[in-house]
Amino acid sequence: MKESLHYNIRDILAIPHCALSAKRILSMTFFLCIGVMLYSMFTYLALAIDGEPLKTYWAVYGLLPFAFFKISNFFAGLIYAIGIFLFLLSMMLGFFAVSAIEIEQIRGNRFFKISQAIKFSFQRLGQLFISELTIILFVLFIVVLYAILGLITSIPFIGEWIYALTFIIPGFVIALFTVFIILVLIISLILLPAVAAAEKKKESFNTIIMTFSTIVRQPSRWVAYTAYSLIVAKLGSYVYAYFCYRAIQFSTWSVSLTAGDKPENLIKAGLSHLPIKSDLVKNTLSVFPGIDLGVSLNKWAYSSSNDAAGYLMAGMLFLVFVSIIGYAFSIIATGQARAYTIIRYLKDDYKISNESPLFEDNGDIPPEKE
Repeated sequence: MKESLHYNIRDILAIPHCALSAKRILSMTFFLCIGVMLYSMFTYLALAIDGEPLKTYWAVYGLLPFAFFKISNFFAGLIYAIGIFLFLLSMMLGFFAVSAIEIEQIRGNRFFKISQAIKFSFQRLGQLFISELTIILFVLFIVVLYAILGLITSIPFIGEWIYALTFIIPGFVIALFTVFIILVLIISLILLPAVAAAEKKKESFNTIIMTFSTIVRQPSRWVAYTAYSLIVAKLGSYVYAYFCYRAIQFSTWSVSLTAGDKPENLIKAGLSHLPIKSDLVKNTLSVFPGIDLGVSLNKWAYSSSNDAAGYLMAGMLFLVFVSIIGYAFSIIATGQARAYTIIRYLKDDYKISNESPLFEDNGDIPPEKE
């Protein structure tokens, strides 16, 4: 049964409900965990090469070293940059998985599995990577051109005249266009995975064109839909976080009826290994960043236990925390998939819902037609 869409704001209003599904949250959480693992490994490796004391950073950040680190060593800085890039790429794979689930549902495939979404994401990894790399290389090409102009400008007397004469045309015009390209590059982190998920063929060029077309031809509509998805993602993730907090409280209390203080002490031991006082955790567990209203973990965080069970509990609590962010990102990804579907219809008079599902019942992608 194909998804019945109205192709207007009513389809966007329903995204918190649509994103609240186990397969979307788990798919996003899976790729977030991969991204955090890769980012943490590369970040701590970069800090070690840079000669920083890792024990101090581990005591402060633990598994989540999400902060801006000033690294002086070039090689260490390159490793740090690679870690950030891999995290963003993993996040895009998560957006792609959730978008693919939504697009397949719009096409009528309501039985798209988590394993299929994850497998499909890895199959399209090259498409996402090449698409992003193409945009980045274009920006770098413009930077090289301006660097060459700088060399010409350094020529005595005549260089100043050349720079002044070319300041508006083509200098300013190209700079203005490049700033727009950089903006699209930032936007593509959330929009491009949705566009790629809607493409039946693995074509990076067409994905880039459709991403630009979506922003250029329907900018106000895309901004409005995205702004709404960001707001409800924060509100929805807070509600989800509150229920997670109460669920942990309930299970701990219930087990404590027969186990005594052990369950609560184990929770405290687990939280003591996590950076619960970091800005990331505080902002995630609050209604909105900067508002002192949300879930507080301070009374649970005091423990000096170093038992192996405490580290295992830290891992379990970490997965719960990542699922909160996973739900927020699932709302955003679902919103981008629906926004692209609506905008594609409005600008091209093309309904993705009229397409047949990309995946068959056995989970394999049918061969592409020549």
